[in-house]
Amino acid sequence: MAEEKQNVTIACTASGQPHPSITWSKAFGSLPKDKAKVKNGALTIYNVAKNDGGIYMCKAENILGLDTSTVLVIVFSPLRFKVRPPHELTPLSGFNVRLPCLAESDLKPTVTWEKEGKLLLPVDTYVLPNGTLLFRSIKQSHQGSYICRATNALTTIETKVKINFPVIATPCSVIRKYFGIVSGNYVIDPDGEGGLASLTVFCNMTDKSGVGVTVIGHNSESRTHVNGYSSQGSYSRDIHYTGASLSQLASLTRLSSHCEQFIKYECYYSVLLTSRYGVSRDSTKMTYWGGASFGGKCACGMTNPCADSRFGCNCDKNDNVWREDSGLLTDKTKLPVKQLRFGDTGGGAYGYHTLGKLKSYGTA
Repeated sequence: MAEEKQNVTIACTASGQPHPSITWSKAFGSLPKDKAKVKNGALTIYNVAKNDGGIYMCKAENILGLDTSTVLVIVFSPLRFKVRPPHELTPLSGFNVRLPCLAESDLKPTVTWEKEGKLLLPVDTYVLPNGTLLFRSIKQSHQGSYICRATNALTTIETKVKINFPVIATPCSVIRKYFGIVSGNYVIDPDGEGGLASLTVFCNMTDKSGVGVTVIGHNSESRTHVNGYSSQGSYSRDIHYTGASLSQLASLTRLSSHCEQFIKYECYYSVLLTSRYGVSRDSTKMTYWGGASFGGKCACGMTNPCADSRFGCNCDKNDNVWREDSGLLTDKTKLPVKQLRFGDTGGGAYGYHTLGKLKSYGTA
């Protein structure tokens, strides 16, 4: 038995007086052209192919007589990897990881795995019936060099993969950098050190030119009507982030190079910065609005003339016209917004507030 593309040598010896000569022939057809050679009685067929299979006859002959012997040559397709694992992998800590390893040949192969010469694999590591190596909740102890070995009745082949130290998943930019996986919900370590509880976030892998944006929602994202609160800051709205504490979010923003949160106020005969404000995560009163970077300003006050050039916000014109001030808050040391406070509504004055999700991306 042999595999395609191998060189096959079949020995044939005989004794007698005088010493017999040895010749080879094929029972049906002729010896393979240009790739069969007889030396010292042995037949060698180079780069054997399936059509080289068949019955071959060795004949030993001298002047007194002859003797023959036959051999059946069967040629199989070579053992090969149909699917093999990557040569090197940096996994995401805590996630399930699968290393596919699928071999095929005419002779059914078996697939085994070993780590650094040992068949005993680490805890939470399993070889599935299809040859895939599964790591459940991959961790530091899984780091190392692995070999996938495929064996049939004729030969053995192997392929190697190196598992690097698992990457702690925080934030989504790290996941995007190493894995490029699709947008979805992922469990991350918000401080990168395991000191805080894990956090489930939405990773948007297409926003911001595909850098991997960590998105966290809250209970006050919808457009909300404000009316009947006249004194400054008398309307209060606490912001509760989905499945996340402020300490987790503070750590996440610290690890990110960029953070932002959209904020908007639609006003009708209702001033803005003199009567309403946001509260940062450290309970600081924020005296500026989205799109601005310092006190007493909104976006229009930073870039373009506002509705009234005397004021830094459109709403501060305070007339009977629907106006809007909106933009992004980008000071990551203050984000996320913890509370919204409003006033100057009632008696024909009112407004609507909208606060977007917290977004962070990049690595600090």
